[in-house]
Amino acid sequence: MKNIFKMGIISTCIGLFFSCKEQVSPLSEDYYKKSGAIYFIPGGNGFERGSRKTEADVNSFSVIKGVYARDKDNIYFMGCPQQFVDAKTFRLKGKIPIDQSHVFDFNGSPSATGACSKQQLTVVTGADPETYITLYDTIPSLSKDKSHYFYNAQPLAVDYASFKILNENFVKDQNRLYVVTQKSINPLNYTTDKIDVLNNEYIILDGKKLLYYQPYQGIGVLETTLPSTNKIKLLDRKTVIIDQLVLIEGKKFEFADVDADSFKILEGIGGNSFWSRDKNHIYYNEQLLTEADPKTFEVLRRAVAKDARHIFVGDKIFEGPDVKSFRSVDKAEVNHDFEDDLGNKYWYRPKEGDAELVPVKKK
Repeated sequence: MKNIFKMGIISTCIGLFFSCKEQVSPLSEDYYKKSGAIYFIPGGNGFERGSRKTEADVNSFSVIKGVYARDKDNIYFMGCPQQFVDAKTFRLKGKIPIDQSHVFDFNGSPSATGACSKQQLTVVTGADPETYITLYDTIPSLSKDKSHYFYNAQPLAVDYASFKILNENFVKDQNRLYVVTQKSINPLNYTTDKIDVLNNEYIILDGKKLLYYQPYQGIGVLETTLPSTNKIKLLDRKTVIIDQLVLIEGKKFEFADVDADSFKILEGIGGNSFWSRDKNHIYYNEQLLTEADPKTFEVLRRAVAKDARHIFVGDKIFEGPDVKSFRSVDKAEVNHDFEDDLGNKYWYRPKEGDAELVPVKKK
């Protein structure tokens, strides 16, 4: 019943796309027959996603699955006949397109309106179609067959027998360590005699070096020398405490005298409003907030916090509201973000990597 209802909606949409005098027959959610021709219309939404009139033979045409189809001569992907595929032996192994001799991949931008030359499946060089599987549940874009590993559909120059996935950022074989980037898996100049995996982000080499991969801003692999590794505590996937070192995203906490034993994250790691604390201090974006009282401090929302004496917007004291009654409110119920018992109301507004509170004018 659900599929019938769905196809009924799609048929209605297609009916709007074509003339009312033209009879349209849905063959699947993506392929349709009209006026003696086969059309590819993704999801039946030709207005937003476009359409393609195919060259398929109507009498022998059939849908394989999703955007894949065939006729007596060709295999179709996104409505385009495929140049490198053996039509007679082509099939989908799960979600993997193969024929008797090849594994195929698509690394372009799927389009129902672009040239068919840009919608071609390409051969994964050297891949065995019978044993080829994907390993996307461990590392996206990683796959293997009986004798090779592949990344982004390219063969990897690694030792197959000893290859091992360490976490999302690092892999190894008997010869070396590798870092996993978005585009490729690259060798590093480290031995792999002793590797401790902390989580999906961090590894420790020989008990002495902590490695973390930062993919943004061209930073790459960050290395931290560890004086000791007696006590390791993971606060989250990006924050680790190793003895007296606090490390966030592979870097030492900026305030050098932070107390590691009592360190806690309060809110906002990875964003522009990062609050943390230890038994002695409050920190905003890893900088000491000297005016804040750790015993009474609380984060209200994002860059706004308070203690018994002050309201803070980032690392600055905000004057005006009644500190004791100042609070965050649900903007779905009122047209502001913060208020106090004296009638003061404020909107929260991000500003140049920080924030500000803007007073709501009283009527």
